[in-house]
Parts: sequence; structure tokens; C-alpha cells
Amino acid sequence: MMSFKYYPIGESAVDYQPGDFFLVETKGAAAKVIRFGQWLRYHGKMKPFSHWNHTGVIINSNGDIIEAKPTNVSQGNIRDYIDCPVYIVSTKLNNQSAQQVEAAAKSFLNDKYGWLTIGSIVLQLLTGIKVQLSFSKSVVCSGLVAQSLWAGGVIFNDNPFQMMPADLAAAFNVVRQNN
Repeated sequence: MMSFKYYPIGESAVDYQPGDFFLVETKGAAAKVIRFGQWLRYHGKMKPFSHWNHTGVIINSNGDIIEAKPTNVSQGNIRDYIDCPVYIVSTKLNNQSAQQVEAAAKSFLNDKYGWLTIGSIVLQLLTGIKVQLSFSKSVVCSGLVAQSLWAGGVIFNDNPFQMMPADLAAAFNVVRQNN
């Protein structure tokens, strides 16, 4: 049974619950760098998960999301991604756990984007050396999602702070559909 639902470009995501998250493949220079870095680093069984460059947490049944963008952590809506292929990942959390995910995601609102964290992830991608660097009150998109899910009881094999979109996709076995 699949734990995700795929919505092609132009189709609004409609099947989600609070505590779920989304994966997208956006355009732009930063998106290309993230995908290239994941492509360089992830081989073998991880290779199919290296397509996504952005993620965020769904916090309510209206499709409101919390995400870390290059400007800061903000609230938006899943409809903002109608121009991208969207993968909604079902976490199947109970109400209490979903509320904890929401509370954790909201705690990041207005934090800065984790550029220093991106630098440490780039170092990891290029060399395999895992170094964790960050400024206080800063986070990257996948770290926000992983830490929020962790608050809701989802345990990962990796450090949630340094997880990338590919790591989240692999943890939930999200397989790319033909676009």
C-alpha cells in the first residue's frame, strides 16, 4: 500500500491530513543545486529518492503548510505548488501526534533559513563527512519537516536536523511517478 499520493502539474492536492508532508521538485538555481548534490551523493537504493528539492508540513485540513524557504520559515498553502508535481506523504498519525507535529512546525515560524546548515550538508554531499553547523533560530526545509515529525513520534535512522528531501522520501518509500 502506497503511503503517498501524486498530483501532476495543474492538479490541486486534495487528499491530506494534518501531520502529513509534501515533496516537490521546483525550478530555480537553488533547486538545481540541491538535486545535483543529492544526485552526487545518493547511489544504489537511495538514487530513486534524489529528485525532490523541497518539502513542508501540512498543518490543517485546509492545506495550510509550514515550510522553510530561502527567505525564512513561513506559512503558506499547498495550492501554492499547483505549478509543480506534488507528492503528499501520508504519515498516518493519530490526532494527538498530528497536533504535536503542527505545534513543532509552528515553533519554527519566522526563523531564518539555515544557510550554514546548507553549507554543512554540501560538505557532507561532497566528502561524506558529517558536520553539523547552524545558527540559532535557523532551519532548512527537510530539517523542519523531519524535526516536526519527530515531535509527533516518527523516528528516523538519521539525524533529523540534517535530513534532506531524499532522506524523507526514502523513509516513507516515496517513488517518483512518471511526470
